[in-house]
Amino acid sequence: MNDGAPFPLHAYVVDDDEGFRASLELLLQSHGWIVESFGSAGEFAERAEAVEPGIVLLDVNLGTASGLDFLEECPVDLDRFAVLMMTGAGAIQTAVRSIKAGAVDFVEKTLPSAELIGRLREIHEQFAASFGDRAARWEARRFAKRLSAREREVLERLLSGASNKLIARDLGLSPRTVEMHRARMLHKLGAATTAEAVEIGRRAGLAPVAPVTN
Repeated sequence: MNDGAPFPLHAYVVDDDEGFRASLELLLQSHGWIVESFGSAGEFAERAEAVEPGIVLLDVNLGTASGLDFLEECPVDLDRFAVLMMTGAGAIQTAVRSIKAGAVDFVEKTLPSAELIGRLREIHEQFAASFGDRAARWEARRFAKRLSAREREVLERLLSGASNKLIARDLGLSPRTVEMHRARMLHKLGAATTAEAVEIGRRAGLAPVAPVTN
């Protein structure tokens, strides 16, 4: 039972302690969560693109690796996830680093079960409320990765409001060639108009590039 949650309660436990991982998985399942567990950050990274949005319960210490390093280096796109850092022994400095790196909360593994479940439901509600924007950004970045280097250059200049003529001059191309790249770019982005493509570019975080006019 998911207590009327806006979308299913998905949780991903990333911890190298097999016993703790199994007990946490059972606890979450007993409260209606759909759980998948991973013994390392690398295992989660391999599956991240394929799983449903949800909350990642990430251990700070993963054997020889660090969950905090994983979060700071962001080897995968985490916009579809809310990350809760877990530690066996809390430290203010580690908690601060975790929040700065994008974690939504930081808890000790000794936190009572009822408090943990309550904290997770709060995180889920907040995550669900902001998920539309998160999903739009993630999808925009996914589409932007399809672009060739030249198509990306054209889009970056369109973001600055440049015309085909200015883009052609800046890139040393003919206007017709720019139009060809522009058409391919629209197709790859799934955009019907240039305005839609520009909006996708903004959501993807592309920086506008103003053509040199002299």
